[in-house]
Amino acid sequence: GDKLCARFRRTRRTRATHLPVNTLRPSTMAQDGCQPMERFAFAKNGSAQKSWAFCPSSRAPEYNGGAHPPGGVRGGTYEQRPYSVSGYVNGYNPSLPAYPPTRAQLEAQAKAARQPGPTGGRSGEISEMMSRQVEYERARAAGVPSHMRPPPGQDFSKLSESYDGGMSYSGHGAWDGPAPRGDPSKPAPGTPYYFKTPPEPVHDPSKEERTVPLGVGVDVGRLPTLGVDSAHAAKGLKLGYRHVRCGSASGDKNLIVAGAAIASCVASGVARESIFVSAKIAPGEMADPESACDAVLKELGVDKLDLLSIEWPVGGADAVRECWSKMEALVDAGKTAGVGLCNASVPMVESVCATCRIKPVVNEVEAHPLMAHRKLVGVCRRYGVVPVANAPLGMGANGSTSSVESIESSPLATHPKMAEAMAVTGEGKPPGQTPEQILARWSVQRGVPLVVDAGATDAVVDAVARCHDFRLLNAQKAAVDAMEPPPRVGGTRFVSPPPGVDFAFDDPFLGGVARPGLELEKAGLL
Repeated sequence: GDKLCARFRRTRRTRATHLPVNTLRPSTMAQDGCQPMERFAFAKNGSAQKSWAFCPSSRAPEYNGGAHPPGGVRGGTYEQRPYSVSGYVNGYNPSLPAYPPTRAQLEAQAKAARQPGPTGGRSGEISEMMSRQVEYERARAAGVPSHMRPPPGQDFSKLSESYDGGMSYSGHGAWDGPAPRGDPSKPAPGTPYYFKTPPEPVHDPSKEERTVPLGVGVDVGRLPTLGVDSAHAAKGLKLGYRHVRCGSASGDKNLIVAGAAIASCVASGVARESIFVSAKIAPGEMADPESACDAVLKELGVDKLDLLSIEWPVGGADAVRECWSKMEALVDAGKTAGVGLCNASVPMVESVCATCRIKPVVNEVEAHPLMAHRKLVGVCRRYGVVPVANAPLGMGANGSTSSVESIESSPLATHPKMAEAMAVTGEGKPPGQTPEQILARWSVQRGVPLVVDAGATDAVVDAVARCHDFRLLNAQKAAVDAMEPPPRVGGTRFVSPPPGVDFAFDDPFLGGVARPGLELEKAGLL
């Protein structure tokens, strides 16, 4: 049994080749991957016929274009073309031969008869087929029969068999001729799948979604994709922004001005329901969120907030859970439509969602190409929480501190990949495109709403307002995506808690589903 198995391993690539009709059983495979055409006589226009042109044997001049020469059976009709490459190029075909014999099959054949066969090799059905193959190849290598010479590149004169040593081949391989061409309508092996650059998607600003739904199983309204800080409320509402993000009553000095801007916009004919107003609860207000909410409503001059969020979740899980239950009561009282989180990591989002009665609808975090928060964004979406980007341009939000004072000095704007994105040309790129427009559009294009922070200039607010009018080209999107540092380096934060707030950011890759490969990459082992 072991000798037969070794004998098969040495010859599985060389034992089957072009044979005269009925020399072997129909399950034999031709040497160059082709199969006897007698297997496909029932098919008149199947894959066997279509792939005949790709069989190496069909191009051999001695085969007369694949048909038997004069004097052959039935004078060279298609059914008598000796070999087909069906399945060898065109994939699965139900008429392909069976798999090579297994070790168990070989051992069973060896037990059937252990005496030498008529050709000097071992006996048994499979062994006899292999032995007859060797004899035929010897004869064909010697030119007998003369009308079935080997295809180009094959030399079977070095194929030999003995009872003690089994079958062996002392040459360098079974086939060194030209490889089949394959389907000419498909890319050739070794070439990229796309011969041309993929076409740029057509951008239609009138069909672009400019709001995202909030809430799972309950309608909490829709959050506009573009928002502005309360410091830019007056200008932003005139430019078409429909989200005014306010801070806390104790930390935002622009609440009264923002409330006047909202009232003016409503007086001009804009429906109050179309303006999304959000506010935050400062760390010092977490013990009494109702009083903090009432103070914000009073200064803004509105009856109800669309969103009230915990700005910095400090004090541990128990403090956050206690504050959250009090915020849920504000929803019940009709003082806010929804509640949310800010600066919450994956473990914090999971903790709140596991114990709350009313789920958070938003998690506002610093998000930009140097701190993409891909894992956090994915986890939030799985829980039905909409991720919102603050500091999308690398500048600080109201109520926080930032190391960047202007977009021009931001590492995002001066990054080499940003220069690469700016240099991309193509149809659809607006004239005079600026880095802040690219950054804002990058966030919109990945489905993350954003808020232009208090540190932005009026020119930046004006530029970002037009980011719905275009779409990043494929090369631009790829360049901005490449700005993200690898996990082992970590992201770059531009925003930190204000003085006096004891808050530490979690590892952005902490929590969620474990990824062993990520840990290896962070350790520098990949």
